[in-house]
Amino acid sequence: MSFRNIISRIQSNAFFKNVAILASGTIISQAIVVASSPLLSRLYSVEAFGLLSLFTSYMVISAVVSTGRFELAIGLPEKDTDAKKIFQLILYIGFFVSAIYLGIITVLKEFLIQYIDLQIIKYWWIYLAPFYIFFIAVFSGAIYWLQRKKMYKKITIANAIQVIFTALCSIVFGFFHRTEGMIISLILGAVISSCYIVFTEKDLKKDLFVFTGIKSVAKQYSSFPRYMLFSDLSLTASQQFIPILFSALYSTTVVGFFSMANRMLRLPNIVITTAIGNVFRNDAIDEIRKNGNCEDLYRSTFKKLIAMSFPIYLFLFIVSPYLFVIVFGQKWYDAGVFARILSVLLLVEFISTPLNVLFNIREKQKILMRLQFLNAVSGGIMIFLGFKVFNDASVSLILFTLNSLLFNIIFIVLSYRIAKQKTFNFN
Repeated sequence: MSFRNIISRIQSNAFFKNVAILASGTIISQAIVVASSPLLSRLYSVEAFGLLSLFTSYMVISAVVSTGRFELAIGLPEKDTDAKKIFQLILYIGFFVSAIYLGIITVLKEFLIQYIDLQIIKYWWIYLAPFYIFFIAVFSGAIYWLQRKKMYKKITIANAIQVIFTALCSIVFGFFHRTEGMIISLILGAVISSCYIVFTEKDLKKDLFVFTGIKSVAKQYSSFPRYMLFSDLSLTASQQFIPILFSALYSTTVVGFFSMANRMLRLPNIVITTAIGNVFRNDAIDEIRKNGNCEDLYRSTFKKLIAMSFPIYLFLFIVSPYLFVIVFGQKWYDAGVFARILSVLLLVEFISTPLNVLFNIREKQKILMRLQFLNAVSGGIMIFLGFKVFNDASVSLILFTLNSLLFNIIFIVLSYRIAKQKTFNFN
């Protein structure tokens, strides 16, 4: 089949077309990340990457609370006015939670710092964390609003703005030898991309701070914070606590190696699975409304995910250690070894993550919550065992990967069963 025929098929297939639109902007932005990484690896130390990873891990875990997970409900109301009320609710919760975080950070840094051994609290830029958390909440809610409106082009632009702006600022700060440059750039990227969506989307910014009626939608969709908050905290913890544990058990240098490996290998997931998950969510809702289930859509999407993921991660498994040395320098060889281990986990995660949206659509959040909590706890135990028995960060990561493989396979089996169910209720 010629390249022209492939493009023609993609353009005629709504699913592939929407995925291509979502992925295109992300591909461009992630190409900037890849292109800038060899330069950043020379402008910043391994420890600087470790601090960035620690900051990101703490903030991503903390940010889960900042929305109450109400953004997952934005696509469900039939009326846009109700969906906008959910977004306004997210703003309200995000501001309140960020203010609490600021108070906690102030107490820890100003009064309790001599009693706690928490490295990240020692730096001045930790005061910017609540600001970053608030704008993560804004960005998350705004993205789900655009998904509801099927404004996929604007989503690609917003994601591209965030990543490109962050990368360019990181380079500038690096030339001025600011060790915290990548962290400040990350915050600036979140602010700029959030403002872009809110202030260019007319329906969203109109009467944005009129919070009447948010109490009713908070009550109507209360199942999301009730079940998904703890569930997603567990999932996010299972994904983000590796740098935190590595920092506590090993060193910031080990965190830096892991950070670079994770930064590079998650690119296919960022580029493709996010786009597929967004499109699959909308198509699944439409299929369920029409047919009562989405089994056919699930099977088709599952096959596409396997076909896309296997060649990518097989290649990365084979070449990662050598590729990291060539691109980033000899000092990053250990990061390539970490990348080889992570490629096995990310292969299965690539398949399961987009399909897991069915737990939210079918309101099976409680099941997902319990499984993700078990995944987080057992994953932490595996990392600790690798340290206690072998005192080897690579072994810790291997044990964590095996644990995550098991749980992702369970997610796939359960999400398929949910896809076949005939009953549905939008709450």
